[in-house]
Amino acid sequence: MEEKQYSGPGQMVIQERGSGPRVVFVHGGGLGGAMAWQEQWPLGDTWRLVMPARPGYGASPWRGDEDFERDASYLADLLESGDHVVAHSYGAAVAMLAVAKDVSRVASLTLIESGTSDIAKEDARVTAFHYATLGLAAHPPADDETYLRTLFRILEPSRALPDPLPAPLSAFAGRLRHFRSPSEAVVPVHELATAPFPKLHVSGGHSEAYEGITDALASQLGGERVVIAGAGHAPQRTGEPFNAVLRRFLGGETPSSGSRRHNFN
Repeated sequence: MEEKQYSGPGQMVIQERGSGPRVVFVHGGGLGGAMAWQEQWPLGDTWRLVMPARPGYGASPWRGDEDFERDASYLADLLESGDHVVAHSYGAAVAMLAVAKDVSRVASLTLIESGTSDIAKEDARVTAFHYATLGLAAHPPADDETYLRTLFRILEPSRALPDPLPAPLSAFAGRLRHFRSPSEAVVPVHELATAPFPKLHVSGGHSEAYEGITDALASQLGGERVVIAGAGHAPQRTGEPFNAVLRRFLGGETPSSGSRRHNFN
């Protein structure tokens, strides 16, 4: 399988695998770059997987903060005409802002458990989550690891972080004080809802808050709504169950408008 690595916009280190139409994968927090998408590497048999490491992840230089608007500018510069975009968690905020800058270049958009809770903060399932993340960012614990563990108890209370923390998570903990919460992001609803490309909205069925956010995105942006259980906040880590859904979607076998809900276990 063809592989290459290079420096892209904002000095992001970008890894590519496979050949065919481009699929740009935008990772969330914690683990970045190609390592965040290991279970999707088999898709390189059909598509060219483009996997940037956002600033501060992998070998990409740290810019002093983590900011979805700044990263969206870099991602927008990376996108080429005909790209499919697949984004997870914090990366979903980045991707939506980047894609909205020029929707004509994008062939499809897949959003996985987006952290953009502002779009659903009036939903009773989401309200406490939304204000808890903002409150934690405004008044963080003094200890970096305590900060990270407190955040993840909000994001994914059913799963405990490992002890000791793996190196990528430990590094992420050290950057959290310079982290702009995706709960602050305002989704460009008009631009994305009126865009002609198909959308896929994926959640993991583990959190009422993330179900509420994902439902709101599907309702307001249009597209197909899917629940893939078994990997908590990262449905893509189920491997083949997620990949089968993505293959079908990228192959054009889903509707480009309306919202349908499917559950996969």
